[in-house]
Amino acid sequence: MVMPSPPAKYGGVWLVFALVIVWKVLLFSFSAQPVPSNDAYFYDGAVVNQLHHGGYFNPTIARAMPISGKRVFSAYPPLYQALLWLWMSAFGTSAISAMALHLVLFAAYALTVLAILYRLQMPVWCIHIAGFYLFLLTFHDRPDSLAHLLGMLAVYSWIRSRRNLDLGAAPLPVPWVWAMVAFTILALCTSLQIGAIYFLWIWIGMLATSLAGGEKFPLIPMSMLLIVPVVLVAAVRIGFPELWDGFMEHARQTPSLTGWRMPTIPEVLKVLRTTPGILFVAITLPGSWLKQHNNVATAEYARFELILIPALLSALAVVAACLFLLTANTVAIANYLQPVIVACYLAFCGTLFAGNRWLRLQITGLWLAVLLGSIRAIGMSTWGLACAADVGYPTAIHRVEQELSTVPPGAAVVLSSAFLYEASKYNDLTVIHSDWMQKAKANPPISDLQALLALKPRKVILTQFDYYRRYQPTLDQLKSDPSLKDIQIINVARVRPPDAFPSLQRVVQHVSWAPIIVNLFWADPSQPGR
Repeated sequence: MVMPSPPAKYGGVWLVFALVIVWKVLLFSFSAQPVPSNDAYFYDGAVVNQLHHGGYFNPTIARAMPISGKRVFSAYPPLYQALLWLWMSAFGTSAISAMALHLVLFAAYALTVLAILYRLQMPVWCIHIAGFYLFLLTFHDRPDSLAHLLGMLAVYSWIRSRRNLDLGAAPLPVPWVWAMVAFTILALCTSLQIGAIYFLWIWIGMLATSLAGGEKFPLIPMSMLLIVPVVLVAAVRIGFPELWDGFMEHARQTPSLTGWRMPTIPEVLKVLRTTPGILFVAITLPGSWLKQHNNVATAEYARFELILIPALLSALAVVAACLFLLTANTVAIANYLQPVIVACYLAFCGTLFAGNRWLRLQITGLWLAVLLGSIRAIGMSTWGLACAADVGYPTAIHRVEQELSTVPPGAAVVLSSAFLYEASKYNDLTVIHSDWMQKAKANPPISDLQALLALKPRKVILTQFDYYRRYQPTLDQLKSDPSLKDIQIINVARVRPPDAFPSLQRVVQHVSWAPIIVNLFWADPSQPGR
C-alpha cells in the first residue's frame, strides 16, 4: 500500500504498534502464548488430517458432525484453511506452527490499522493511544485472524477510494473501489460473521460519504458487493450439495447461537471488559455532539466522523447481538474494530475541543478503559510466564505424547484442542475433540457425562482451562457411576493457573500449557472406547 509522504510531526508514529508486536513475539517465544483456545483445532483439524493422512476432514469432530468429520470439512468457509495448508506444508502441523501463522496475521492486521490511521493524517497522540488497545487482542487462533486482516484491508481501500476521507487520493481512485470489493468478499469467504461486520461498515460508510460528504456513490462496485456473495452461496448450495449440507450441519448446532435471551451479569462484565473503548465512545459521543456548537472553522473533524459512525454502529451491532442473541464470547469480533474507533473519536474530539477540559476527560476515560481491558494481557505477561516456567510447551507436549504411547490401539482418547495437533498423528487411536464428543443440539440433549459413558475413553487429556471450565464437575459425577472401576486424575502443574480459582476464571483465563491427565478404568474391558 502506498503511504503519503510523512510530515515531520509523524516521526515515531509506529512506536506503540511496534511495542505491541514485539510484546507478542516475546510472549510467543518465551511462553508459547496465547495457548490455542478450545475451538482452535475445530478449524485447523482438517488441514492437519490432510497433511498426515490424506483426507480433508476433521475426524476429531466426527461424532457431532459426520460430514465435516468423515467426508469433507465444510462447516466453515475455506479461505483460512487454504492459507493454513500452505503454511503447514512449509512449517509443519504442530500447535506452535499454527500459532506462528496467527502471530504473522496479527502483525499484518496491526500494520494495516496503522496504515489506516496514518493515511487519515490524524494526530500522532491519537494513534499512540489507539495502539494500546491492541493489547486487548489476546485470543487469535481461529479464522478470525485472517478475516480481520482482510476486513481492515477493505476499510483501507474504502478510505483510499473516497476523496472526502483521503486527503491524498488521486482524482479517479477507481482501483481502490474494486480492491475494497475484493477484500470484503474475501473476508466473507473466511468468516461469514466477521465478513458481515465489515460488509456493514463498508456499506454504511459508503452511504455516509455519499449523502453527507457529497461524493458520488459507486453503484456498480457496490452492486457487485451485493451480488457476488449471493452468487457464491447459490453456487455452493446448488452445485455442491454435500458442502452445503456440511455447512448447515454445523450451523444448526453451533454453540454461538443461543436464541433471544436477557444477558446475565457475567456476560455484561465480559462485554464491558472486552470492548471498554467502544462502550465509552458510544456513551460520550452524544455529549460531544451537543458540546461542539459548530464553531470550528475547518471541517476536518467531519472526516473522522464519517469513519467513526459506520465503525461504531457495526461494533455496537456485535455488542448487542452478544448480549441478546449470541454467546458473549462473540464480542471478540468487535474488539478488532476498537483501535480505529478510539483513534477516530480522539481525533474528532481533538479537533473540536483542543485544550478543552472535555477533551482531557475523554483522554482520561479512554486510558482507564484500556487499563480495564488489558487485565488478561497483564495476566499473560506475569502469571502466564510463571506457568510457562513451571510447565512449558515442550514439557507439556512431551508428556502428552508419553501418555498417548501407552494407549492400546483402537482405544478412544478425548483431548483439548491445544493437544490435538500432536495427537492427530496417531492413526491407530480414536482421537476425539473434548468439545465435540456429541452433537451440541441433540434431541434429547446429551450431557458430557452421557457422552463419556457412551465413548468409554481410556484417557482424557485436558488443558487447565478445559478441566476447570467444563470437565471437573462431570468427572466428579463419573466417579460414582458403576460402569467405572477407577479414575486417576493427574495434574502436571505445580503452579496453579488462574483457571483453578473460581473468582479469577473470568478475569484471566487459559495461560497454562500444563496438561491434566485423566486415566479411566472401565468395568467392561471388552469396550475399547471406540
